[in-house]
Amino acid sequence: MLSIWKRLGLTIFTFLAALSYVAPASAIPAFARRYETSCQTCHLAFPKLTPFGEAFRRNGYRFPGGGDATAVKEEGVTLGNDAQRERWPAAVTPGEIPGRSSLSVVVDGKAIGGPHPEQMAEMTSMAGMPGMTTSPGKLGLDTFGGHVGLRAAAPIGEMASVFASVDVGGMEPVSVERGWLDLTPAGPTALHLRLGRFEPSLHGISIHRGLFAHQLRLTTTAVGSNPFTPEHSQTGAEASGVALGRIGWAAGVVENAAGNRTLRKDFYGRLEYKLGGMRLDGLQAQAETAAWRERSVLLGFSAYSGQAEIDVNAMPVHTDQFLRLGADLHVVVDDWLLDLVAVQQQHSQPTEIDNAKQTMQLAFAELTWVATAVLFPTARVEASRIDHDNTRDSRWLGSALLTYVLRPNVLLRVAGEIGSDEKSTDHTGFRSAVLSFATAF
Repeated sequence: MLSIWKRLGLTIFTFLAALSYVAPASAIPAFARRYETSCQTCHLAFPKLTPFGEAFRRNGYRFPGGGDATAVKEEGVTLGNDAQRERWPAAVTPGEIPGRSSLSVVVDGKAIGGPHPEQMAEMTSMAGMPGMTTSPGKLGLDTFGGHVGLRAAAPIGEMASVFASVDVGGMEPVSVERGWLDLTPAGPTALHLRLGRFEPSLHGISIHRGLFAHQLRLTTTAVGSNPFTPEHSQTGAEASGVALGRIGWAAGVVENAAGNRTLRKDFYGRLEYKLGGMRLDGLQAQAETAAWRERSVLLGFSAYSGQAEIDVNAMPVHTDQFLRLGADLHVVVDDWLLDLVAVQQQHSQPTEIDNAKQTMQLAFAELTWVATAVLFPTARVEASRIDHDNTRDSRWLGSALLTYVLRPNVLLRVAGEIGSDEKSTDHTGFRSAVLSFATAF
């Protein structure tokens, strides 16, 4: 059997050989086709957004300030004619759909040496099996993995846009990850009404807009038997918008973590303010020497109130009420990007034990340096602590990542992970190395 280092070396050679045949103009995502522009117009490296890319997202996938009128290069398909507009409501107001396909394909492949953070739960359950070591950190799991994602996003007329995401492979064979309709009845940024399945707007960061190709502990750590985590998505409705160009807000109601057993829903809200740099609506921007550069500080606060039914042997026992409060800071200084998040989550009774309150603290820090337009290292630290019954369960994870933009739509990533999990059988640490590539077209 090949050693992990031989496997990684073979994988590096295979990836580079395959990617060397990717033509720059042959693999471009849907919005690059629509505007006939590079992915770097909106991305540092996909899916990481530049300030302009963030404004584009908040504008319902349109260029800020009405820029679509001159920026769009493809002809749309008009569903009717202007005469019908004048006859409304006797006739249906005409609309428009994209002239070309709005579908993009994202391919992500990876080689993993050692237990990866996303595999810790599975490996811990395997530790008690015959012939297996009791230390997840010593399992030495060497695997190849990856998935294919189908993404569709497009503005529909002047007052709506849609997004859909389906993943094939990965944690599940096929999963409908996200999908929503976004209505903008009061302009592209003043008010967005989102309906469907989406990730709640809470902390100003997201796995779907980050450089690392794995989940965030910040948004995937559950407490006790309560299944609630805000990632990857929840079903519901969200209203959001931008006021005065620099104040962002969001409020939503979503299905609770236990599904439809009760009529009560979960509620959340977010308020943020950006100082300096490009405004949140993309207007009044100053010229910069590079798309990612600005000097700005964005401060955000969030709250999430919910409940979930605690089960024992598939039978509901009681309801756990919980409150999640968060604060986040996002700083950009030229070629340096810093994200900080702190969260506290209080639970009334997250296990089957009566009156057993628990509190969880979460911390997240990530720093990226744009060394050149094609190469940038990133460091991340995540930590969690759950207090209950005069005891504490602590976990931490440190990650280092080097991203290389081989083409605007092709990334090569090398990452290392090290951490500790108090829930493992002997409380030992773990470490892993990951080589991955991603392409979108």
